[in-house]
Amino acid sequence: MWSSNLLIWSALTWILLWLSHHPVAGIIRYSSFELLRLRLHIPAPPPPLNTCTDPPLPPRQRHIHRGSRRHFNKDSSEPIRSFWSSTRRHHHNTGRTVDHSVLANLARPAATDGPAAHLNTATVNFGLINIRSLSSKSHLMRDLISDHMFDFLCLTETWQHPNDFSQLNDSTPPGFVYICKPRCTGRGGGLAILHHEKWKVLPVEIPSFSSMECIAFMLPGPTPTVLAVVYRPPKTNSDFLNELGTLLSHLSSLSPNVIMMGDFNVHFDNRLLPLTRDFSSCLDSLYFTQHVSSPTHFKGHILDLVCCSGLTPTNEILVTDHFLVSFNISITLSVTKPSRLMSFRNVRNINVNALSSLIRDIPIPNTPNPDELVSSYNNLLSDSLNHLAPVKTRPVSFSKSAPWFTPELRLMKAKGRQLERLYKRTGLTIHKEIYKSYITQYKDLVSTTKTNYFSELISTNKGNSKTLFSLMNTIFNPPDSLPPHFFSIETCNSLMSFFNKKIQVIHQQLSSSLLPPIPDSFSLNHMFSSFQLPDHEEISSLILKSKPTTCSLDPLPSSLVIACLPSLLPLITAIIHSSLSSGTVPSLFKMAAVKPILKKPGSDPNVFNNLRPISNLPFISKILEKIVASQLYDHLKHNNLLEPFQSGFRPSHSTETALLKITNDLLIAADSGLLTILILLDLSAAFDTISHSILLQRLSFLGISSIPLCWFQSYLSDRTQFIHLKSFKSQPSSVSSGFPQGSVLGPLLFITYLLPLGNIFRNLMLISISIYATLIVYAPPSLSPLLLSWFTVWSLPV
Repeated sequence: MWSSNLLIWSALTWILLWLSHHPVAGIIRYSSFELLRLRLHIPAPPPPLNTCTDPPLPPRQRHIHRGSRRHFNKDSSEPIRSFWSSTRRHHHNTGRTVDHSVLANLARPAATDGPAAHLNTATVNFGLINIRSLSSKSHLMRDLISDHMFDFLCLTETWQHPNDFSQLNDSTPPGFVYICKPRCTGRGGGLAILHHEKWKVLPVEIPSFSSMECIAFMLPGPTPTVLAVVYRPPKTNSDFLNELGTLLSHLSSLSPNVIMMGDFNVHFDNRLLPLTRDFSSCLDSLYFTQHVSSPTHFKGHILDLVCCSGLTPTNEILVTDHFLVSFNISITLSVTKPSRLMSFRNVRNINVNALSSLIRDIPIPNTPNPDELVSSYNNLLSDSLNHLAPVKTRPVSFSKSAPWFTPELRLMKAKGRQLERLYKRTGLTIHKEIYKSYITQYKDLVSTTKTNYFSELISTNKGNSKTLFSLMNTIFNPPDSLPPHFFSIETCNSLMSFFNKKIQVIHQQLSSSLLPPIPDSFSLNHMFSSFQLPDHEEISSLILKSKPTTCSLDPLPSSLVIACLPSLLPLITAIIHSSLSSGTVPSLFKMAAVKPILKKPGSDPNVFNNLRPISNLPFISKILEKIVASQLYDHLKHNNLLEPFQSGFRPSHSTETALLKITNDLLIAADSGLLTILILLDLSAAFDTISHSILLQRLSFLGISSIPLCWFQSYLSDRTQFIHLKSFKSQPSSVSSGFPQGSVLGPLLFITYLLPLGNIFRNLMLISISIYATLIVYAPPSLSPLLLSWFTVWSLPV
């Protein structure tokens, strides 16, 4: 026992002595990303059957006897003796054939009806520049994108003000869109990304940071690519490194392919600085690599950085003399090809006289059914339009109008490019200074020419509020165009489902066990029991005064309807008379084509809650609604049923009358030494949650009966709608509550629905109210619960 232990201890001592004289090599450590990357460089092992093509002892086939003709060879030269047969094996036909029934059809990707979206491994061109105020450099950014053929141009320090998109609108070339994040408070800062619309860009939610500004988005693909643009102010912030680690961890959790770029105000050219050293350590800990090696600041520092994880630029990152950082990265992305084909009709070349003669030759159907009359109207105009202006399809190119860009500016731009090429060819300082001086002159002339053009345009249209509003909207608001990937049947169906579910959720939240109270009785001098049928002159005058808007449900552009009105007037009059006499609304007039628009300019359209559904109705249906709305308003006015403080949706009233009333009451209350309380009521989806049964009951108590009441019941029932985006449509969906946003009758029916609300304030002896806009009240504590109860019972979410 003692001898065995001595032997073990002796062996251990010998091993330790041997290790002390023969040190073991250091342990090699690999990160998870490096191990995964090694998979691409290791070839796959060969198939097992290829490693042993001729087995030395193949299995003997069944039912085959050795017999006397079987011969064997023997090899005794090796330690292990081997035997093999040299006799040819008999071919045994089993009688088997190919059985195709065991084959399964592979699933093919369904053909999409929208723009072609496919995977494409391409080289994406990126640009990064600290612009330091975009206000005077917007047109230079357009030239920069066009000259370098950038797919993405990332801007830091745009100095953009919130809700001011004029400079970004000027910076985007044809076929480009942008996403931006202005600094909400203070001066400076701001980020923007200009990108070609062929790339599908999905915004990424990131935490808010106190030490830096950041905007991020994702490019979908087999392996998504996340890109973040960062601007860090030069002022020292102790939270920067911690927040940088949080940002990198968040981005890395979304995808292994991450690109982070921006102006970090970290002197990456001096690795001895504590901030630079800690910044590099943070990048290394999360396997990010910084690729910019040339100075990006005029003082010789590297402040603009490009940090990648999982990706490597395919070219050397270039830094030009105006500190533009450009690089290319090869990635596999989902590319949406914008449609370059447009279907149109050459409506302008239609001969109005020829169209009128075609319409006059077709007799008007002799039927009292409004549905048959509307169907005949649609078929007549559709056939005439197809005969005179058939649909044509042509390839189109993107263009963006710049009427202020004069021939003089075009010549200066060409001259500037010549000077730029001269400097790049020679590299002389004198040529560089000449080029910079010339570009400054060009920029100043662009700003002056643009200012003079718009100043003259505004002066010329002085007093034309419609033109001025359209001009200001074009300059200061971003385009309302939706992303290209929205234009597909799948997206239309998704939007339709979202809007329907939103209304269902609101109704579930408003479900109450309380019954609606009995409406107050109204003293009526006259009953509304029949419509007055308008004559040809009234209908003609109403059509000529109407705005010629056209939607996809119209068989003929409204401008041509007005031009051919003498020929169409008998049929239009027959449709209106038939509807008002029978108390029914044609079913084709109860269908709406819904177009989603952004509620707030610049918001993310990928969040469906940022979209507002606007209903487009046929032109003749709006004429019919205008006739009914005029007679309903006259009934309410003659019986003194309108709310006296109602300013919205009333003739001769506006926000101006509401503000005058509120200001006057504020001054009176202040002079009396009274306390004023301002209550703002914000109704969510008010037009979409109106209860049809409550509204019909309200109309009945207001003296509307017989045929008019039946007409309103027909107007509200069996309504349908569908999402319409360009040539793509969703499945039709029924509407069980509310009325279309964009209809003529909707606003008047809405204020009729809210009539009892005024009595609540008057019963509480409140001084001033302005329904649907602003309420100025002196209220008891019981007002708030009373209002909430009232809105809940009447299916109105507050």
